[in-house]
Amino acid sequence: MQSGGRQAEAPGRGPRVLVVGGGIAGLGAAQRLCRHPAFSHLRVLEATARAGGRIRSEHSFGGVVEVGAHWIHGPSQGNPVFQLAAKYGLLGEKALSEENQLIETGGHVGLPSVSYASSGVSVSLELVAEMASLFYSLIDQTREFLQAAETTPPSVGEYLKEKIRQHMAGWTEDEETKKLKLAILKNLFNVECCVSGTHSMDLVALAPFGEYTVLPGLDCTFPEGYQGLTDCIMASLPKDVMVFDKPVKTIHWNGSFREASAPGETFPVLVECEDGDCFPAHHVVVTVPLGFFKKHLDTFFEPPLPTEKVEAIRKIGFGTNNKIFLEFEEPFWEPDCQHIQVVWEDMSPLEDTAPELQDAWFKKLIGFWVLPPFQEPPAPRTQEYAEVLLAQRPVHPGLIQLRGRGQLWGRHGPAGPAPPFRRQGGTGLKKMQSSLRLVDCIIEVHDARIPLSGRNPLFQETLGLKPHLLVLNKMDLADLKEQQKIIQHLEREGIKHVVFTNCVKDENVKQVIPTVTELVGSSYRYHRGEHVEYCIMVIGVPNVGKSSLINSLRRQHLRKGKATRVGGEPGITRAVMSRIQVCERPLMFLLDTPGVLAPRIPSVETGLKLALCGTVLDHLVGEETLADFLLYTLNRHQLSGYVQHYGLGEACDDIASVLKRVAVKLRKTQKVKVLTGTGNVNVIQPDYPAAARDFLRAFRSGLLGPVMLDRDLLQGRSAEES
Repeated sequence: MQSGGRQAEAPGRGPRVLVVGGGIAGLGAAQRLCRHPAFSHLRVLEATARAGGRIRSEHSFGGVVEVGAHWIHGPSQGNPVFQLAAKYGLLGEKALSEENQLIETGGHVGLPSVSYASSGVSVSLELVAEMASLFYSLIDQTREFLQAAETTPPSVGEYLKEKIRQHMAGWTEDEETKKLKLAILKNLFNVECCVSGTHSMDLVALAPFGEYTVLPGLDCTFPEGYQGLTDCIMASLPKDVMVFDKPVKTIHWNGSFREASAPGETFPVLVECEDGDCFPAHHVVVTVPLGFFKKHLDTFFEPPLPTEKVEAIRKIGFGTNNKIFLEFEEPFWEPDCQHIQVVWEDMSPLEDTAPELQDAWFKKLIGFWVLPPFQEPPAPRTQEYAEVLLAQRPVHPGLIQLRGRGQLWGRHGPAGPAPPFRRQGGTGLKKMQSSLRLVDCIIEVHDARIPLSGRNPLFQETLGLKPHLLVLNKMDLADLKEQQKIIQHLEREGIKHVVFTNCVKDENVKQVIPTVTELVGSSYRYHRGEHVEYCIMVIGVPNVGKSSLINSLRRQHLRKGKATRVGGEPGITRAVMSRIQVCERPLMFLLDTPGVLAPRIPSVETGLKLALCGTVLDHLVGEETLADFLLYTLNRHQLSGYVQHYGLGEACDDIASVLKRVAVKLRKTQKVKVLTGTGNVNVIQPDYPAAARDFLRAFRSGLLGPVMLDRDLLQGRSAEES
């Protein structure tokens, strides 16, 4: 058969390979083949005018919106998508951190920030957490049927409903609460339908359900859009590899086809396109979507595929997830809200008949995810003298603007007045207050590097009726030469019980349970006298190690692993959880809570200390601002660990100079175009933001040595006074 398409390559130059489909699978296959010298004759046939398939990022609502794929699930080293994104520098520092990659989520969606019923009333997050714990424990049980010859019932949905009916027999609440519990479970069913890509869990077979491998890592997104990944893969391919607007009609295989331009050579495959063009090949990699396969299975292959393959394709199910984007002039949600759950009160997973989708499609909505506000990308820096290889940064030495605050921080401290940091934390605090009647003692966790700064004063005001233990965590990162002064200072503030810990290595954690037991034993247990177990609430500002403490206590006293997710950024714990057991004798349960900052942080210096310790997201302050403040603090306290770590030779108080040398040492540079009198000139410039991020990472991981950020307060003075 003669080809009406591209000509065959000359014999002896390697096999000719075609990839059908230009989605992420097709692009990945093409990239891998192009790396091998034997596959130099490669084409990718894409039916549309663009590559990427279901990965599609669009500029809308003033920024980037993911029309298709949104998250990387399980972003860790075992995930090839994560590896590619990391290789191309498409992820943020938090997503790349080792802590984020080690978080075990079990593949389950986290708890919502807030939950509303369809009538508009707020749903208790404690009730949501209770039902989520039940639902996901049942989901985990489905893995026990992996490879089972027969299962009764046959589907995941039927199994879940059978188990829920058994649990309902033990529910003692009123009928309205029972109905609300079922409505919450229905929402969780809908969430699992989205995860599994199905209209109903009754359509998902139970036996193979456990084949899905859950990778560690807290789900992350692409700051500049998921499509950046496919763009990078495209850029790595030779220019003539992609052929767009070439929908394939039929793949003729297991034959012997010839081409006029390659006399004497035969090809076992001929790909026929809708426009009549034909592409002979030695090998074809087919990566078209499953839905396309199902629709065109009878005509797409000639001869037809073997019967067992046809049956396998027909039996595999798939579904569609639709997205709806809503834009509001002003947010009606709290600033720290990320996930709004919607519970339809008249729905139950136990209903035998579901309403017609066209009449009740909106009841398949599981809730809303709040997208972060879009930020304008920073303007590129320019250079006065283009002939130098490494450009200097055009800002005043040692002076960086604190974004949006009207504050300049110089090498000698703050250079002008600034309004204080603001943070809304009322929602989380109200949730804690509502759980106080169940609590015997409060453990407040704080960062040992700032033992006197940044604690939320509202904790003491609103939760002060209960026995209180202050745990100063991350002691391995703090300079504790003046530990006794810290304890004395805290005693003057009314904090009489303090324990220093390192929850990563379980240092001093064994002191916590005996101290709590003694505190509860010597206090009146309000409304709790009839119970023999202890209920402890763990509180604190974000990212100080509350969840790490709980996990450490479980390792110490129960020999069990993680019960709560942890990570190197504020906001990992989203809501007050159900009780977590941490000890048998005495029987003790802990409540993990979200981090809550004070509604108003009184000074810029305190805010910068909190940000250095990771309790405030870096981008809210600016990595370079934080790096400047860190350098100022280290030099002021005569701590030269950064000099040895980066091999700088001597201390320096010019942040621009330090970041430049760090960028050069780490080979973090970028090429920029500079307009000169004779035209545009390409200049290699240090990547200052990347250098600042590495400087902060080194501090937070202890590579610059132990640091006490509150040394001035211990000596009775502040940065402004010195």
